[in-house]
Amino acid sequence: MSGDERGSAIDKPRVAAACVAAFCLIALEAVSAANSITWNPTQALGFGKFAAGSGGSVTISPTGARSSTGGVALLSSGPGSAAQFSLTGTPSLAYSITLPTNGTVALSRAQGGSMAVTQFTSTPSATGQLNASGLQVIYIGATLNVSAGAVPGSYTGTFELMLDYN
Repeated sequence: MSGDERGSAIDKPRVAAACVAAFCLIALEAVSAANSITWNPTQALGFGKFAAGSGGSVTISPTGARSSTGGVALLSSGPGSAAQFSLTGTPSLAYSITLPTNGTVALSRAQGGSMAVTQFTSTPSATGQLNASGLQVIYIGATLNVSAGAVPGSYTGTFELMLDYN
């Protein structure tokens, strides 16, 4: 992320934010409005360390709780984290949240291999509202689908979060 984009104030009703397993990136869509919002990605979505075993999934909830299904074994040395975005803007501003749909996001490894990310969830869920001080934090979780015998390594990718003023 360039230093020019982090924490930028905008006068646009639609913000697209992309978060990666290792870092966050912000992009803007050019639409004008009277309201303004400032955002900062404060934590990336991470699924932590795990052993693929016979395959299954790893889920991170918006609260940061981690769970697994199938033969995936979670390792305590890498707990994972929900993505977090801090918003600052017009007090009491209401907005809607659009999360990625299933089949649109995957994490990949530089040496080859990928895993699909599905079932994105957020807190707040479909809509949010900045408080009387103009502040709000959005927390995002998702499910990583792990293949049997998935090759260990660092997998990265991006997802897009859309915020629309209501």
